[in-house]
Amino acid sequence: MCAPFISFAQVRTGEGEAALLQEGEFDIATGESVKLGATRGTADTVAQNIYNGLLSYSNRIDVSALKCTPDDFDAYYANVINDNPDLFFVSSSYSYYYSQYTGYVTAVIPQYAMTQNEVEAAMEIFNAGAAKALKEVDSSMSDMQKALVIHDYICAYAIYPGIYDSNGNYIESLDLDIYHSAYGFFKDETAVCAGYTLAYSYLMHQLGIDCEYVSSDSMEHAWNKIKIGGNWYNVDITYDNYDYVEEENTYGVAFHRCFLKSDSYFQSESGLFHYDYLDYDAGDATSTIYDDYFWDDVNSRVYVADGNFYYLDPDYTNQRVYLTKRTAAGTETKVNSAYLRSPTIGVTRYAFDSSGTQHNIDCTDILCRLLYLDGKFYVTDSSKIYCIKMNGAKSVLLSNVGYTISLGSVDGNIVYQTYNDMSTVVTLDKSLYFRNYLNGTHVYPDVNNDGIVNGRDWACMINQS
Repeated sequence: MCAPFISFAQVRTGEGEAALLQEGEFDIATGESVKLGATRGTADTVAQNIYNGLLSYSNRIDVSALKCTPDDFDAYYANVINDNPDLFFVSSSYSYYYSQYTGYVTAVIPQYAMTQNEVEAAMEIFNAGAAKALKEVDSSMSDMQKALVIHDYICAYAIYPGIYDSNGNYIESLDLDIYHSAYGFFKDETAVCAGYTLAYSYLMHQLGIDCEYVSSDSMEHAWNKIKIGGNWYNVDITYDNYDYVEEENTYGVAFHRCFLKSDSYFQSESGLFHYDYLDYDAGDATSTIYDDYFWDDVNSRVYVADGNFYYLDPDYTNQRVYLTKRTAAGTETKVNSAYLRSPTIGVTRYAFDSSGTQHNIDCTDILCRLLYLDGKFYVTDSSKIYCIKMNGAKSVLLSNVGYTISLGSVDGNIVYQTYNDMSTVVTLDKSLYFRNYLNGTHVYPDVNNDGIVNGRDWACMINQS
């Protein structure tokens, strides 16, 4: 009877609070990163036990082997969660047991932001959203190309929620926390900067690419550092996702001013004045290879096909925009063209430097959108959607569609929006493509690129739907 009593007397309890990006915290305690999960692995068995325990919704996790004091455990516990965005359902609050003799934490009692049934349902959504994004890449791409394609995918589909009123005042929202997490983006393509950061980090880790989170409490902002070719680079998807339409998903918009940039670039006006940030486990981004690169002024998505880059290159003098092919060696050729919008619409970013001074940084939006789907490219101009094949052959897919501001695909179908009705997403049904093609008005149905429109194309479309 005495032994259990003595053992109990040696144990004390306490409460802790971890600083989590997914709860909107940017003043994150530094510490050794803990990368876990099936594709990453770790030699830290305690971190692995915590990760496994949280993922399985455990109510008590043994951490006695860590030999960590309560003061240090906050940062350790936070790092496990911050470095593993699939733990989006874990709360920052927790309790713990510790030994009164050693002072070490022996077990953690997690708190969760969802019930276990809610977590199971949310995890299905999370995994499905991640799988959808990862379909954008293939094994033929380099790590740099994979990083670019996923960057552009998130830019093309993510919506930054309106959490401030017209006077710049913060609007409280019971549902806002989910948009600080990767789950928010994978659930309904909505995220704030922490959500962009965690979603990108998770996807890069699934591709075997080193990617860390970076945060600045002064800026109340987060972004990523990614390791490509042995060098670290900054990637800020939030700043590359801006356009002139607020709270609307203008598919196909992707800027590249903040993609694969050095620290010195990020701290300058060109990099929109990032400051007071912590690197955590990422090294300094000293390489300037991509500080002046072809994608800097590309405002369309950049696609990678057969190892080549494809993007829209504007020629303002002749009011044309060219679908351009760039080889890995840097050779550029024009595939075909469309008319530019006139006039162009200027986009302004408001960036604050470390002194608090506001800078207005202008960028021109060419308003032509690019989509790559089923082996073909689609380009918008002021009134038409064109189909351009790899060999440069161009046809009109749709005429008189209105002043289009977006072009993308949802569930394998082409979607677009017009300036006059930005809130309505028009979906082009594949069966209509086929029927209208037979009437001589569409060009889409040769989906298997065999040069013949027949039942094989119809079967292919049905299987893709």
